Amino acid sequence: MATTSKLSFRARNLDATKSMPVYCADELPDLAECTPINRAVAQMPTGMEKDEENVPFSSAPTSTNT
Repeated sequence: MATTSKLSFRARNLDATKSMPVYCADELPDLAECTPINRAVAQMPTGMEKDEENVPFSSAPTSTNT
């Protein structure tokens, strides 16, 4: 099995016991200088059939009284 050097991103919960740095606007680098990071998440399967995924849902209430 070949290994790849693919970057992965996993969101983590914030830890209230750890301090977070606060920066002023003049301390931040220009966005043009930053290298964009691709943090795209692969689309997960929904468990539904393709034709079921595109079924429109109506927000109108349905009547069950006859």
